[in-house]
Amino acid sequence: MARWSDRDDAYEAAHAGDPGPDQPSAPGRRVIEYEEPTPPRSFGASLGWAVAGTIVPGLGLTRTRWRVFGWVMFGLAVALLVAGGALARLAPTMALAALVLPNMLTVAWVAIVVFGVLWVGSIAATHLMLRPAEPRWWQRLLGSVVVGLLAAVVAVPSFAGAKAIHETSLLIDQVFGHHDGAPQDKDDEPFGTVTDPWANKPRLNVLVLGGDAGADRTGTRTDTVILASIDTRSGDTVLFSLPRQTQRIPFPAGSKLAEVFPNGFTSGRANDQAYALNAIYESVPQMAPDAIPAGVEDPGAEALKLGVGAALGLKVDYYAMVNMEGFVEFINALGGITVNINVPVPVGGKNPTVVGGRDGFPPDRWLVPGPNQHLNGEDALWFARGRYRTDDYARMSRQRCVIQAVVQQANPTNVLTNYEALAKAGREIVSSDVPNRRLPGMVDLALRVKDGTMTSVSFENDKDGFYTSNPDWELLRQQVQRALNPPPPTPSPSATPVETGTPQPTVQPTPAASGDPSASPSATPQAEPSSVVDECAYHPAPYPGEDG
Repeated sequence: MARWSDRDDAYEAAHAGDPGPDQPSAPGRRVIEYEEPTPPRSFGASLGWAVAGTIVPGLGLTRTRWRVFGWVMFGLAVALLVAGGALARLAPTMALAALVLPNMLTVAWVAIVVFGVLWVGSIAATHLMLRPAEPRWWQRLLGSVVVGLLAAVVAVPSFAGAKAIHETSLLIDQVFGHHDGAPQDKDDEPFGTVTDPWANKPRLNVLVLGGDAGADRTGTRTDTVILASIDTRSGDTVLFSLPRQTQRIPFPAGSKLAEVFPNGFTSGRANDQAYALNAIYESVPQMAPDAIPAGVEDPGAEALKLGVGAALGLKVDYYAMVNMEGFVEFINALGGITVNINVPVPVGGKNPTVVGGRDGFPPDRWLVPGPNQHLNGEDALWFARGRYRTDDYARMSRQRCVIQAVVQQANPTNVLTNYEALAKAGREIVSSDVPNRRLPGMVDLALRVKDGTMTSVSFENDKDGFYTSNPDWELLRQQVQRALNPPPPTPSPSATPVETGTPQPTVQPTPAASGDPSASPSATPQAEPSSVVDECAYHPAPYPGEDG
């Protein structure tokens, strides 16, 4: 209710009190009372503005008594949309990096829940305040149904998004959240700056382990040991694979482990599989618990980091361990992977030598050769693990192809589509010592790896000077350095001269598809490891085992 007068306050002040004898009587004051105009109530308009408020938060409320609140919601939504779009366009890496900060994620999912509740409330309030004061029964019923559907349109994606962000927060906390105090992270090594998180770290080395634990086995065997050495500038990655049966793994000079195992991890007997590479994870923490640096969460993984790093002559920065028992769920959550299958791959089965020289067990079926074969989780697991009538080196090659497929095919579309399942699978099968404060930089690096090249170096027994029973570690370290820093090609005499002072790109020669290092122009006998750059390409070969 408002009051209005046709005489102003100045006149009233000047003629306050009774009029004097020489002054005329003041004219009577006319006062009019009125109500502020309100929008006309209409059932159709109430539904229309409720729809408008569903499309644009707060827009419907601007037609009600709560117009100020409506404009605040509208302005906030537009500001967030513009800011998010600008950040995604101008600094996409920074936007992605923000999504792996635990505190940011907590704020985000709480804010989404609160804003979603307010948004749903604004839709209902818009309809109730704009519909007729005494709606008919069918208008009440129809309005309730329509508002309920509109509320669901907002609530379902809002709460699904909040849940996904909450799942991410749990994933980061469970996989990466407990390592800030670990010894390997106390050096406070400045890898880079906010704008370039890898400015001072030209190469990052991550040890990828495949744990073979299961209900039918005691302990964990790391049958898959691959060191991924990543060029942080280009994202180009070299995968170094060591056979699981490798003996005499050394430890860094001066370390407590080197004091316990001065001749490497060995019993002194040749081919003692209790002292093979895949036994370090389980055995070393039991045999020398005091030699493992204090405070690490996974002593077995720490022992492998130190041993593989010393063997290859590289500092291993972090590890990531995948439990193969949960690998099926992970690949299924990703939507499967597509690989090239060059020879039939067994699903199940055991070789005769595995069961004491008897006939063994043939596989249940075979993965059929062919290009671009899409595999679900179970088939992808057997593609990586199948060993019937084949050897460990073929299996190691397929494992590297699985890693390459996951890196290449984990695009934003299928990751977002299967996000909840991926987050759940990730918590169950992945462990790592990457601290969560490194995650923004790791996101930036992952994008570079996805766009970079990935090559493989496999060390095989009795090839190029490498022997699993007694490795020449110095020779192997030289091979590692040649793979990371290949020499430039020798210019051909017929090459066109270039202007002096102009830098020329370094080109790494590509070995032949057969994997024979001698086929490469830069290869020298006993100096190059068994390297297959295109091992994951489709090039069918005769199958050495039983016909599938």
